[in-house]
Amino acid sequence: MKEILSAIQNDSTLMLIGGIAIAVMLVIVLVVVVSAMRVKVYKDRFKNLLFDLKEKTAHITKIEKELQEYKIKDAKSQQELAQFEETKSTLKTANESYLDLQNKFNENEKELSQVKAKLEAKEGIYEALLKEHENLKERFDATLEENTKYRTTNARLLMKLENEERFAQSMKEKKETQGKM
Repeated sequence: MKEILSAIQNDSTLMLIGGIAIAVMLVIVLVVVVSAMRVKVYKDRFKNLLFDLKEKTAHITKIEKELQEYKIKDAKSQQELAQFEETKSTLKTANESYLDLQNKFNENEKELSQVKAKLEAKEGIYEALLKEHENLKERFDATLEENTKYRTTNARLLMKLENEERFAQSMKEKKETQGKM
């Protein structure tokens, strides 16, 4: 190898060819090294991309599960909201019915108080009429008793009168018969 080196050192064309060969080799080595580094960088990037892809896939799966949970919660919330709206309308209807009933109750209470007042007035009138009836009944009974006494007295007087008339007539007849005789 020493001979080849000394032959190359003595010959300038060979030296130039050797320099070019070394330069070409350096360029090839440089290209190979750069390519190897690029391959390593691309390999690392690929590994990183695969790792990122796995992470992102796991993250997407997790987010999709959360999305499904939120959809389920949303459906439940929508159902509860619909039930709430139904309950709200039912409560509104119940409140309206309650207010109507309360108004009717108040009207009925007013009417009841008026009827009670009228009833109390009528009861007062009734009691007054009962007292008057009792007084009139007592007067009627007294008048009836008095009337009975008068009738009895009248009947006695009438009988007396009839007896006296008979007696007078019989006396008259006696007088006439004595006068004719």
